[in-house]
Amino acid sequence: MSLGPRRPGAARLAVVAGLLAFALAGPVQGGDARAPLVLRVAPTGATGAGQKDRFADLPLALARVAALRRQGEGRAIVVELEPGTHRIAAPVRIGPEQSGRAGAPLILRGAADGSSRLVGSVPLAPASLPPRLRDRLPAAARGAVRAYRLPEALRREAAFRAPRRLRETHPRVTEIFDAGGALRPAQWPNPGWATVAGVEAGGLDFTLKDAPGLPDLSQERDLWVEGFWRWDWLLETLPVAQVDPRRRRLELDAPPYEGIREGARMRVVHALAALDEAGEWWSDRQSGLLLAWPSPGAAELEASLAETLIQVDGARHLRLERLRLERARGDLVTVRGGEDIEIRASDLGWAAGRAAVFEGVTGGGVSGSAIHDIGASAVRLVGGDRATLRPGGLFVRDSRFTRFSRLSRTQSSAIELDGVGAEASGNLITDAVGYAVYLRGNDHLFRRNEVARLIHGLSDTGAIYAGRDVTARGSIIEDNYVHDIRTDPGREVKGVYLDDMASGFTIRRNLFVDVQQPVFIGGGSDNIVTRNVLVASSPMVALDARGLTWMKPSLNEADSELRAAFAAMPLDSPPWRMRYPKLAEALSDDPGRARNNQIIDNVVIGGGDLFAFTEKAEAGRQIILYNTRLDGPPPPSGDLAALARFAASRGVTLGLDPPTLRRDGLPASPFTDARR
Repeated sequence: MSLGPRRPGAARLAVVAGLLAFALAGPVQGGDARAPLVLRVAPTGATGAGQKDRFADLPLALARVAALRRQGEGRAIVVELEPGTHRIAAPVRIGPEQSGRAGAPLILRGAADGSSRLVGSVPLAPASLPPRLRDRLPAAARGAVRAYRLPEALRREAAFRAPRRLRETHPRVTEIFDAGGALRPAQWPNPGWATVAGVEAGGLDFTLKDAPGLPDLSQERDLWVEGFWRWDWLLETLPVAQVDPRRRRLELDAPPYEGIREGARMRVVHALAALDEAGEWWSDRQSGLLLAWPSPGAAELEASLAETLIQVDGARHLRLERLRLERARGDLVTVRGGEDIEIRASDLGWAAGRAAVFEGVTGGGVSGSAIHDIGASAVRLVGGDRATLRPGGLFVRDSRFTRFSRLSRTQSSAIELDGVGAEASGNLITDAVGYAVYLRGNDHLFRRNEVARLIHGLSDTGAIYAGRDVTARGSIIEDNYVHDIRTDPGREVKGVYLDDMASGFTIRRNLFVDVQQPVFIGGGSDNIVTRNVLVASSPMVALDARGLTWMKPSLNEADSELRAAFAAMPLDSPPWRMRYPKLAEALSDDPGRARNNQIIDNVVIGGGDLFAFTEKAEAGRQIILYNTRLDGPPPPSGDLAALARFAASRGVTLGLDPPTLRRDGLPASPFTDARR
């Protein structure tokens, strides 16, 4: 057996960082042979801008690029952001008029030391703290809380955020920053959660169980609650309509998805009476004031204002490199249409929405970058044409993802692959509450990534996730190192979760270490699980036939989500018939019965059962061959050299590569941030 997932190594990152400055100094074959034209952009507030080829802001420089292209300039053009902070209040737009050419791209580049910051936030001016608000603060906070004046654009909004519900990508939210990152709206309780004790008729009213320290909420006018109201995989944030402090009863403005259950986890959000520790804030739209308890030594605050930092529409041959992109109310970078567009060797952080979105783009993606502290999913790639199964050529490579899904914890992922033929390879994805990857569409590749310490505190979810579309087939999950995927007692999570009839996936040559349920097949068929190594991870494969039980209506009802996804694809067309000969009959040939899943030649070390068959699943309808259990206690988690020796002593060769499989993942980033 050969298994060789790799983490992105220090040598590889050094090559990326050292060579990018020279990568486009000379054009590739077919490009303009002359040296690139360089335009410089001064940081906000700098003197001397406006001289030849030096501009006061990025939009002015890009206008010059468009003028040069109209005049026939065919060289590569470099727009270089000088070291320092470059502030924007509205998206910087790049379109066809600024496009480069093959071998002579447009390059938007930062300083070599990573100190060029493009930010969508504005500083907040200090203000006087009115006595009427000071008196409502907890006593311990009155000497520490300071007042600031909100920008007029934020003051005009009716509430500090929009409701967060199932299937909302990232609702509007106000974010406040100090030098270390985002502060949080004042909440109760500070750590952990409170518990719902009782739910009244109608599903809007609930009481709190044993709520010591619950502040007086009777004067709050923009009060919110967030909680796992029904399911431990779905967090929703909703406004409060009414409070009864005596009974500890709250009434919601609208019901959560599928109501409220007794015992649900919840907390109060954006309450002035709960502003009781450093790093919290509260806003008053009536007066236009923000009250905050700054972190020690960080009294200067900023608010995000720009919805997006860079908006690319229909451009071609574009590079964004060596940039720090921070603090957008929505997505940092959106790319729609066009081709050959790449973000590389950059740092993307502190967005309320996503870091980068590529939709309808042919060729390009993200490489060699650090992506962190993102509100929702981090990178979304949608390319190719599912109707013809034409791949889009999009990728995420050799990048580090940490602390994504920090605001939208439901169905948010480091990487979202949709369409046809996208690739995520060589990435480190760790320390977040979201998925590593959400696979939609066909023929994607998730390869040689390290996935660790995700989805803790959730239930019924997985680190690698796909589901609810039986036509979304052909994706491969291979050569990955997946470890430390567990949750709280009483809840359950998975390593690879093929949810709700997901079929036609290949899971091979992965190493699972200390993963609660490494592979879970939720009713699907035609999946291949082969040559994986599973250490202290069990059951190796769990399989159910939910299409015969609770999910049967989704297979039979014409208007179900699953039937709609099936009908949307031209399954009788030549490309689909050639690629998936029997798929067109999949929902008419006993579709609820999970079958033909191949579980072959896997090695299990430690752990419990090899298999778990539930919900009428039948082992006899699967192909199960040559799976091996090695007896004895496994080596300590993370000691991969010892793991290979352990297997060899029992006659099995794993072919692991310990120097490339390290628990600490990527080396330290060249970008620094105190709150990372």
